[in-house]
Amino acid sequence: MTDSGAPSLDIDLFSEASLRNPFDDYRRLRDTGPVVWLSKIGIYAIGRFADAQKALRASDELISGEGVGFNDVFNAPKGMNVIQSDGDIHNRMRNTVMKPLTPAALREVRPRLKAMIVDQLQRFSKDVSFDAMKDIAPVLPVGAISHLVGIPDEGRERMLEWAAAAFNAIGPTPDADDAALLREAFAFISSMDENKVAEGSWSAGLFAAADKGKISRQEAVAAMSAYVVPSLDTTILASGHLLYNLATHGDQWDMVRENPDLIPSAVLENMRHSAPARWFSRVAAKEYAVDGMSIPKGARVMILYGCANRDERRFENPDRFDVTRDARDHLGWGTGPHMCAGMHLARMEMEVLLEALVEADVRLEAGEPVLAANAGLYGFAELPLRLIRNG
Repeated sequence: MTDSGAPSLDIDLFSEASLRNPFDDYRRLRDTGPVVWLSKIGIYAIGRFADAQKALRASDELISGEGVGFNDVFNAPKGMNVIQSDGDIHNRMRNTVMKPLTPAALREVRPRLKAMIVDQLQRFSKDVSFDAMKDIAPVLPVGAISHLVGIPDEGRERMLEWAAAAFNAIGPTPDADDAALLREAFAFISSMDENKVAEGSWSAGLFAAADKGKISRQEAVAAMSAYVVPSLDTTILASGHLLYNLATHGDQWDMVRENPDLIPSAVLENMRHSAPARWFSRVAAKEYAVDGMSIPKGARVMILYGCANRDERRFENPDRFDVTRDARDHLGWGTGPHMCAGMHLARMEMEVLLEALVEADVRLEAGEPVLAANAGLYGFAELPLRLIRNG
């Protein structure tokens, strides 16, 4: 027991074994207490649903401006981008970033995304097995970023590499190669201006907002990272989970096929059941109370999204994938002021993927996936899949 009253636990959530299969460790953490001192990395952790939800909404008490990772390299641009800022700076950048990402603004994008995935699915017409993590899951996230964000070709070519490295560099001891790629991504984004991005693109909108005085030019450049880095791997991995969950729960896929109105519910349940973002950290701006225990001022706090989403205190039979479950309050995209800015786009991408699969009238058959061991993201490196035509 620490001085704060929090129990101590010696699990290593960043070990390869735990990263590949975290759910037993998640259960141990939840059962140990509402806030737990993780002795191996010297940090407080919040893993129960109600406490994590409250912590994510307590943005004045648990701040992001000191960085949301677990090392100085990841946290280097603290206070200077949407995810690692607070207060007025955060609000200015987020409001500008969100302008093309509202449900209303995205409606005109939906037909284009639907056409893209329909075209891709038509390539698999002979019931052959393929790797869904290469051939389906990235199509819409990469396509949306390439066509809408408006970054130069040399940046598009490195986006997936940068995104994977960025999340893998979040841990206490980032790999030197990932840290180098993260710095490379920061340098590329920092080099952008209105002459390098596509006219009429989302990035151009950021520079237009700077010209109008809504944000500074430095903030416009920093805000670009919200379009480029967090929106790719998270949605790609979530799409992989969605395909796997429906392929391995044939009764659930049958319900979706028979009643496509369940598609939005299936997407939300997938984000609850198989949240790709594992965690982010905050720093306590003052002493923070958690269910009778306290986190001291200045301490770094880990908030575990995937762990909270499997909390039996909130969700009945939480390990079950159930497309009829009401999972609207899941924490897969976070909650509060730092809720994922791209969640509406990610949700739309997965919905049109399921729409296209329903219209193709296929059964899904998955082979044994290969889990990645990314320090910030939970998902598959490979997923063998077959689309079996009915009839």
